[in-house]
Amino acid sequence: KGVSLFKVGLTWPLEPSKISKFLEGHEEVLVVEEKRPIIEDQLAKILYNKPSRPRLVGKNDEEGNVLLPSDGELSPSVVALVIGNRISKLNSDSQLEGKISSIQSFIEGLNSSSGSDLMRLPSFCAGCPHNTSTKVPEGSVAFGGIGCHGMATFLPERKTLTLCQMGGEGVMWTGIAPFTETNHLFQNLGDGTYYHSGILALRSSIASGANITYKILVNDAIAMTGGQEITGKVKVDDLSWQVYSEGANKIAVVSDYPEKYPTSSKFAPGVTVHHRDEMDKIQTEFRECKGVSVIIYDQYCATELRRRRKRGLAEEPTERIFINPLVCEGCGDCSFQSNCIAIEPLETDFGRKRQINQSSCNKDFSCVKGYCPSFVTVKGGSLRKRAESQNEDAYKEEISKYLENIPEPTSVKCDKPYNILITGIGGSGVITLGALLGTAAHLEGKGSSTLDVAGLAQRNGPVTSHLRIADNSKDLHATRIASGSADLILGCDIVVTTGLEAMSKINPTKTNIIVNSHVAPTSAFASNPNLDLSSVRMKKSLKESVSDDQLDFVEATKLATALMGNSIAANLFIVGYAIQKGLLPMSVEAVERAIELNEVAVEMNKQSLSWGRVAATDIDLVRDKALPKKEIKNTKEIGLEEIIKQRKTFLEGYQNKNYAEKYEEFVRKVRKEEKKIVKEDFLTQAVAKYYFKLLAYKDEFEVARLITSKEFKGILEQQIEGEYKLEFSLAPPVFGGRDSKTGRYPKRKLPSIFFFFFSLLKHFKFLRGTPLNFFGWSAHRKLERQLIGDYQETIKKLLETLTSEKYHIAVDIASIPEFIRGFDVVKEQNLETALMRQEELFNLYNSEFVAAKEIETKKVASN
Repeated sequence: KGVSLFKVGLTWPLEPSKISKFLEGHEEVLVVEEKRPIIEDQLAKILYNKPSRPRLVGKNDEEGNVLLPSDGELSPSVVALVIGNRISKLNSDSQLEGKISSIQSFIEGLNSSSGSDLMRLPSFCAGCPHNTSTKVPEGSVAFGGIGCHGMATFLPERKTLTLCQMGGEGVMWTGIAPFTETNHLFQNLGDGTYYHSGILALRSSIASGANITYKILVNDAIAMTGGQEITGKVKVDDLSWQVYSEGANKIAVVSDYPEKYPTSSKFAPGVTVHHRDEMDKIQTEFRECKGVSVIIYDQYCATELRRRRKRGLAEEPTERIFINPLVCEGCGDCSFQSNCIAIEPLETDFGRKRQINQSSCNKDFSCVKGYCPSFVTVKGGSLRKRAESQNEDAYKEEISKYLENIPEPTSVKCDKPYNILITGIGGSGVITLGALLGTAAHLEGKGSSTLDVAGLAQRNGPVTSHLRIADNSKDLHATRIASGSADLILGCDIVVTTGLEAMSKINPTKTNIIVNSHVAPTSAFASNPNLDLSSVRMKKSLKESVSDDQLDFVEATKLATALMGNSIAANLFIVGYAIQKGLLPMSVEAVERAIELNEVAVEMNKQSLSWGRVAATDIDLVRDKALPKKEIKNTKEIGLEEIIKQRKTFLEGYQNKNYAEKYEEFVRKVRKEEKKIVKEDFLTQAVAKYYFKLLAYKDEFEVARLITSKEFKGILEQQIEGEYKLEFSLAPPVFGGRDSKTGRYPKRKLPSIFFFFFSLLKHFKFLRGTPLNFFGWSAHRKLERQLIGDYQETIKKLLETLTSEKYHIAVDIASIPEFIRGFDVVKEQNLETALMRQEELFNLYNSEFVAAKEIETKKVASN
């Protein structure tokens, strides 16, 4: 009697002789394997005709019940429980049953629920060519394939229905096409797949005669698996000859920079070359083409281009895009147009606006397609490195001075394995962080193992790195951290930290957690501008998982970006914090040496590590150093009087003192009537915010005033240093009529000389509201003025019938202008949605009013 173990080296095909000999005399065999039963199915075939074969269990037990699941993670504790129960069935043992009960209680006590309302799905990198290339015209559908572009299937608006295996792109359609009323399909095909086997799929589609347009996405690298060189690739003009020779009926080349093709380029007959802005037009034309057509979409992979720029192998653009938050309406059209993850929310006293994360921006510039005058191109200058500009030597000396005043940190003992789980966002250096700490442990003679859980998640999705460190490498028997076994969680992203995988590793009695409190927007923010990015529930979940002395929330992104000029510095900031707290099993010197060996951004990373150490002992000192004084103020929500005062001052600058007093007078009247019904002031707050929003509509005079304002200049100078010029992205009607499809005026880049024109234009704001303002003659400006009067009438109507029972509905109705965002046609589209919502709320408001009136009538009748 006893337990034997057979470790399979080759899962398929399974070698039968050795395993058959091993199983002789055994009563039962339990197959432990992740995902589908590859070994178990083969073993069943091998054992089938054996006269005295053992009982075979694995994914299911002998009664068909699930034993080891095919989905999710097979944690050591779950496997141990299954093994224990099987042994107990074969040989009853009270001591074993006690251990099984103990493991069961341990598993049940683990936190296996997510503390996040957000889901961080993999998504395209900032500036990724697939943000544009995978779009299809209205009424069309597409199929995906193997490659980063396959993530288009995650985006419902991309109408990319399904995936196929590598080299099978379009083959499904050739079988489906004869049996459907759909006449045409777009098929995405990566260049790596094309050269590997996709050309055969193209050849098959041509032979079938199916109506299909292949979009060959030429990105110059196998980006999904690390940016490897593509074997067998040819120049774009040669590629056009290749597909032409295969028999493609129509071919076009689309690029972000069509001028890059030299005059010596020789494209195949009939091939046309276009800018990517024409992609929708080209696709609409190609879907009417019979047979197989090909669009070659040529644009460098954003991540690879970024790497090449860092290494000096590609030119670094001298311009950057900034969003003027004073002009921005928070409509989200820029995110919708570009699908760019670098566009992030900016919470201000005037509501949610947008900003561009300059650390992650890959300078694709497709965001300027957003139908909004808030985009400004800064040419020249450079990102300000830190909150207070100093020379490098003085800066190092200052950090050294702070470090002298803090105690030398102690290292955790690891005579038994010490488990560190690192969580973060793909592409932000999480995998590198695990490697750095592993190297630091190695430099001190310790053993370490690292397991990186990435996959597609390297593209802005959830990434975790399991790092196990021990004095003796022989003590490291597994690379994965078991459930409830983490000693330390370094949370570089709070969303991933409160996800299922990370939460299952927490042990309330021993796990320390240091987490970045910044909530980076998820991919869903691009299509949902109202996405709730609050960290309240996530923080609450972590607080319920461990005690207060085991948990630290750190403003790592905000502080590291302000100090180092790059948000990626937040990772080493957190490591420095953990080292100073005595939660890492290696010294500061070892981590610094590992940073030096990595040879990437050495000074930035070492300084960030040092600032993290200082923050662990005196966070207020670091905040004072990093942040402008106005950002260190109490973040408590401002009250009604401050809201009124703030907006009244703004309206004086917008128009004049009389205009501002008109605003205050109306708000005060609302407050007077509200006090008669309830003690709260939520209704007046809503009116104060949204009556102001309608009064301060952004016409030509206001946009000119905000573009040239001192406030915006101050915002720029907080981020940019050196000499620079501004260019403006606007859509003046004088430059062309509306697009027949979108209804939008064409956007144009206006040079810096227009700053003086705007400086002059803003002084004509006195014409606003008079017949002399020819800008105000347009139907859109008339609509904006009408909305002001309509809102006043709506509020008066609410106050006439307001009761405490209907109060919360009245607040929602008064807040409807929150959703009337954007400029021109975007604003009008949002207005339609807002008015529909307002009608729904009024129906609810009036139905409650009727019900209340009936109750009152019955009371009178009974008396």
